[in-house]
Amino acid sequence: MMKRLLLLTAVLFGLTAFAQSPEELYGKYITPETQAVLDRFEQAELRAQEAEAAARSRRTLALAGALLIGLIPLGIIGRRILREQTWKDNPAGTTKSLAIGLLGGAVLFGLNYGVFLLKIRMGDGFNTALAFLLVAAMIAGALYLLQKKGDG
Repeated sequence: MMKRLLLLTAVLFGLTAFAQSPEELYGKYITPETQAVLDRFEQAELRAQEAEAAARSRRTLALAGALLIGLIPLGIIGRRILREQTWKDNPAGTTKSLAIGLLGGAVLFGLNYGVFLLKIRMGDGFNTALAFLLVAAMIAGALYLLQKKGDG
C-alpha cells in the first residue's frame, strides 16, 4: 500500500513538472492582434487604477482642508473660553457657546467639503469663486439675522 502511494505521488509530481501554465499554452496559439488587444487592455486597466488613486488622494486632501476650516470656530471659542475662564462664572453659557461653535464648524465643514468635491468632480466647469461668495453671503445673512434678533 505504501509503495502504491509513493508511486502515485511520484507520478503526480512528474506530470506537474511537464504541465504548462495557461499563459504558456495561450502564448502558443495567440495571434499578434489578440496580444495587442490584451496589452491595450492592461494599459487601460493600469491607467484606471492610477486615476482612482489620484482621485482618492484629492478627496482625502479636500476632507482634510474642510475639516481644518470646520475646526476654526471651535478653536477660536475654545481659546477665548480658556483665556477668560468663562466656565467658572457662566458654565451654562460656556456649554452653549461650545455647542454653537461645534454646530457652526459642522456647517462650515459641510459647505466647504461640498464645494471642494464639486470642484474636483466638475473641474473647470464649476465656478469656485461664485460658490465661496454664496457661502460668504449665507454666513453674512445668518450673522445679520442673529444681530437683528438680539436688537429687537
